[in-house]
Amino acid sequence: MDVETTAREIGFDHVAAIRADDVVTSRELTASCNPQACPKYGSCWTCPPGVGVFEDILNDITSRDAGVIVQTVREGVDHYEDWDLIEEAHVRHNAKLDQLADVMRTEFADVVEFSTGGCDLCSPCSYPNAPCMKPDRRRESLSAHGVAVGATCERAGLDYSFENGRVRFVGMILHNGAL
Repeated sequence: MDVETTAREIGFDHVAAIRADDVVTSRELTASCNPQACPKYGSCWTCPPGVGVFEDILNDITSRDAGVIVQTVREGVDHYEDWDLIEEAHVRHNAKLDQLADVMRTEFADVVEFSTGGCDLCSPCSYPNAPCMKPDRRRESLSAHGVAVGATCERAGLDYSFENGRVRFVGMILHNGAL
C-alpha cells in the first residue's frame, strides 16, 4: 500500500511518510493540556488525566515503526473571527484522518491515530465511568502525547507556519511495518 498516494486521494493537502523516530516529543509540551487552557481536559480518554502520564503514553509512538503525517489547509480564514469556518475545516480534517486510519488498519499492525485535540468519536465519551468504547479506533491527542508538531513537520519536510488567513490541521498515523 502506498500510504502517501492514498492520503492524497482522500484529500489531504500535504502528506509525508515518517519514521516513528522522526516524531519529536517533549514532556513540557503536555503542559498545554490543562483545565485552564483546554476545554477537552478531563472529558475523554485521550486527554489528561484519562490518557495517562507522558512516560506511560509515549509508548504509543515509540513502539511503532513508521507512519504518515498529513495536513489539511484552510485558506481565507480570519483566526479571530471565522471560528465556524475553522471548526468546519477541523471536522473535515478528522473525518479524512479517520478514513485514512481505517484503510491503514487493513494493511498494517498496531495502527494508532493522532490529531489536534481529544477524540470526539463518541458523544458523550464514556470517560471516566466506563472503559473507552472504541479503543482500536480512537483518535489520540498530539498535545497530550507531547508531540512537537512544528518540529515533527519540519523533519518530514512539511511547512507548519502560522499566518492570518490560513489554518493548518495536522494528523499523524503510526503503525508497525515497513515505511
